[in-house]
Amino acid sequence: MKALVYLGPRRMELQDLPEPSPALGEVRVRMRASAICGSDLHGFREASPRRVPPLVMGHEAVGDIDAVGDEVDAAVIGSRVVAMPVVSCGVCPRCLEGRPNLCPQRRLMGMSFPGAFAEAFTIPAPQALAMPEALADESGALIEPLANAVHAVERSVGPGHDVLVIGAGAIGLFAARVALLDGARRAFVVDKLAQRLTLAATLGAEPLAPEEAPAALAEATSGTGVDVVIDAAGLPSTWELALTAVRFGGRIEALGLGALEGPLAYQTLISKGATVTGSYACLPADFARARQLLASGDVDAGSWITRLPMSEGKAAFEALADGAAYTKVVLVP
Repeated sequence: MKALVYLGPRRMELQDLPEPSPALGEVRVRMRASAICGSDLHGFREASPRRVPPLVMGHEAVGDIDAVGDEVDAAVIGSRVVAMPVVSCGVCPRCLEGRPNLCPQRRLMGMSFPGAFAEAFTIPAPQALAMPEALADESGALIEPLANAVHAVERSVGPGHDVLVIGAGAIGLFAARVALLDGARRAFVVDKLAQRLTLAATLGAEPLAPEEAPAALAEATSGTGVDVVIDAAGLPSTWELALTAVRFGGRIEALGLGALEGPLAYQTLISKGATVTGSYACLPADFARARQLLASGDVDAGSWITRLPMSEGKAAFEALADGAAYTKVVLVP
C-alpha cells in the first residue's frame, strides 16, 4: 500500500509499505480522508521527540472497515467510520473516573502506532465510530479537532461570557463557533493571517489582528478583561496576550503547543487569580457532540478545507511549514 512516511525534520516521502493486518480486537480501515493536524506539522517541522521516524502520522481520519481481527464481529465490515484516535487503558484511575483522555498509558494513532496517512490503517474496534450518513468524508475528518474544541469550551464558557480565542486554525475557529453556540456574548478571535480572520467573522466572531488586540479588548470590556481565553496557538507571545486579556478570576484554556516551553508572567497570573487549564484531546461525549454539530450543519467547515491527494502530501506539509494560507488540508488516497 502507499503511505506517507515521516523520516525526520522536513523529510517525508510516499513509500510502498506492507498492508497492515488487524490484531486481536482491531479493525482495518481503508482510508477515505485524513486531515493534517497542527501536531503532525510540529513533528514534521521541528523534530518533536514524541514522533519517532520512520512514522506514518495522521489521526484525523475517515474510512471504511474492510477487515477485522479476532473477537470483532465481521458484521462491521463495510461500515464507514471515523477514528477516535486516543486509545486508553480503561482500567487506571483516570479512565475509571471518566477521563480516558488523561490516561497515563494512552496511545495516539499516528504517534504511538502507525496512523492514517496511508491507504489503510488499523485501530482498536471501539475507536472506529459510525459516521453520520449525510456527512462528507472530508468534513468527517474534522470531527476530532472539533471535539477537542468542544472539550475546552464546554467546561469553561457559560452564557453571557466574553471569550477570546487566540489562533484561527481549525480548532480555534471551532472553539469560537462552539462558544457562541453555547451562549457566549462575544467571541473575539486573534490571528496574524487576514484570511483566517475573515473566516472568523463569518462565524459571528469579532476578528482582531495581534498588534491591535490588547487595546481593542481593553476597550471592548471597559478594562475588565475577557472571562475566558482559549489559546489554540501556544506560543510565548500568545501566553502573554492571554494573561493580559483575561479578567481577574478568569480562565485560560491552553490547547495549542506551538512551543514546548516559554516564560510565564507569574505575578500577573497570581495577582489576577486566573485559572490555567491544559486541555488535551477530548472525551467520548465531546466526540459525539462534534459528530452531531457537523452533521446538523450547526458547524460547517466545508469552506475551510483544501483537498489534496496523498501523493502531494509532502508538498502540503512543506507549504504549511512555510506559512501557507491553508486553514485545513485533508489528504485523500
